Amino acid sequence: MQFRVLHWTSYVPLVEVSKTQHMWSFFGRSYNYNLFIGLAEFLIGVLIVFKRTRLIALLLSLGVCANILILNIEFDIYFAITHIAVDLVITILLLAEYRQELFRFFVKQGGRFNDSIQVGKSKFVKLFPYAFVIVLSISYFIFAFNLRSIVNEEVVGAYVLKSIRINDSVLSPEKGKIGEEPMLFLEYNNQIVLSITDSVYYGRYTLSGDSIDIKMYQTTNFQLKSLTGLIKNNNSIVGKTDNQRNLQLFYERVGAQKDYLNELYR
Repeated sequence: MQFRVLHWTSYVPLVEVSKTQHMWSFFGRSYNYNLFIGLAEFLIGVLIVFKRTRLIALLLSLGVCANILILNIEFDIYFAITHIAVDLVITILLLAEYRQELFRFFVKQGGRFNDSIQVGKSKFVKLFPYAFVIVLSISYFIFAFNLRSIVNEEVVGAYVLKSIRINDSVLSPEKGKIGEEPMLFLEYNNQIVLSITDSVYYGRYTLSGDSIDIKMYQTTNFQLKSLTGLIKNNNSIVGKTDNQRNLQLFYERVGAQKDYLNELYR
């Protein structure tokens, strides 16, 4: 979920994309690369708990944290700069304990350590790192599982808006500001975006099974402010608006060749 990209932003011309969104979408392009990054950082967290592997973990952390800090600064990821800066400072402070060994290894001895590591004999000292890693791993797995479970991947996606039926009238929506066709975007963060008739409309939606409630931040050009209804076969939304009009939105999911995001998490 770290580098998940909002579908509607992928339709914005490249020249209009912010540095933040550009970097975010680049890293989010490969799910397997996200797994690699996550596993690498998790491995550092595990190795740093044990005294025998702490130094190699700190050296890995130094490179990873420095790289992430520069990325966050140069791509305007302001909300994460403080967090990664603290991680980098902690890494450097912990590395200070090994400064003499590092100087001897890199400068004097060219790659050899002679000192043996003293491991505590207390059962608590021996077992705590294992318990810490196990509990933290299980807890984070539960957290990640719950986070993914609140997103309906069958609903989230980018859609071409085919037609709109209001009571007995049928409207053919025209192209909006995003994409080459009239578009509907249902995002993982419960944001809904309608791109129609040279305009873009934003709002929020909530799901409960097949039921959907939509509230737009501004009234659309076909007088939609809020809607309570059902999702039918994942190609239409049928319901009543706030002024009790019958409204149907007919749409078609964009294929993976035109929008890789639609199939990335399904």
